[in-house]
Amino acid sequence: MLSNVLIIGLGLMGSNLGLKLKSQGIKVYGEDVDSDAYERAINSGIIEEGSPSQVDLIILSMPINGIIDYLNTPLSGVRAKGIIDLGGTKQQICKLMGQYNIPSVGGHPLCGVADNSTFEDNINLYGNSTFILSETASTNQEVKLLALEMIKLLDANPVWLDPIAHDEIIAITSHIPHLISTALIGAVMKSYELEEIMEFTSGGFDGATRLSRTNPDMIWGMLETNGKSISEFGEKFLKELRNIFSMNEGSDLHQYIENTVEWRRELANRFGERTLE
Repeated sequence: MLSNVLIIGLGLMGSNLGLKLKSQGIKVYGEDVDSDAYERAINSGIIEEGSPSQVDLIILSMPINGIIDYLNTPLSGVRAKGIIDLGGTKQQICKLMGQYNIPSVGGHPLCGVADNSTFEDNINLYGNSTFILSETASTNQEVKLLALEMIKLLDANPVWLDPIAHDEIIAITSHIPHLISTALIGAVMKSYELEEIMEFTSGGFDGATRLSRTNPDMIWGMLETNGKSISEFGEKFLKELRNIFSMNEGSDLHQYIENTVEWRRELANRFGERTLE
C-alpha cells in the first residue's frame, strides 16, 4: 500500500503530482536542485520538511537528461521499494532502470502543458489523462502495484506499453510536433522582427507554434534520447510536405486536403477535442 513518496523535481509536473497525492492522504517529500522550487513547495504545504530515510516510491520528475543523470548515480541516503519516472522517452531510461539497484518502472503521463517553465497550481493536472507505463528488467510485482496505486490516486488511466513502441508513437504525437513548432518560429525569426508580424497573427499561428514555448531542456532531452524514431518519421513528414508543394493548385491538392480534413474531423468526433493550454 502506498503511504509515502519522494518526488525529485518540484516543477510543474512534480509539484502538482505532490499536491494531488497529498490531498489523497499520502505523505509527500521532495527534492529539487533549485532552492526556490523547494521553498515554494514547502511554503505551499505540498511537501514535508526534511529528508525521509525510507519511502514506498521515488518519483523522478525532472527533464529527461536529469533522470538519466540520476539513474547513473548510485542511490544514497534513502531506501525505497520502487522508482518511477515521468520522462517523455522510455528506451534509454528503462534500460538504465533495468540495471538499477531498486525495482523500477518507466512512466510517462500525457498531461503536460505547452509552457511548463512556470509553476501553476492545478491539482487535477493528471485527471483523466493517459499514464503510460513500461516494464524494465528490474520491475517486480510490488513496484507495479505501487505505480498503479499512484496512478489511481491521480485519477489517471494506466496503459502498459513497450519502451520501443512508446518512443516510436510519442515521436509522432509529441516530439515531431514540438520540432515543427520550433522550426516555424525559427524560420519566422530569420525573416521578420517580432513587431512586424505579431499584429497579424491569429489562431493558426498561435496553435501551430504553442509547443515552442516548452522548456528547452525538455525538447533537448527528447532529441538526445529519441533521435532514431524522430528522424525516421521526420523523413516521412518531409516527404509528405514536398508532395503537397508539388501538387500546386490542382484538383489533386483539393482532394488531398479534403481527405485530411475528413480524417481529422473523424478523430475529433471519436475522441473529442482537447483544450489547448
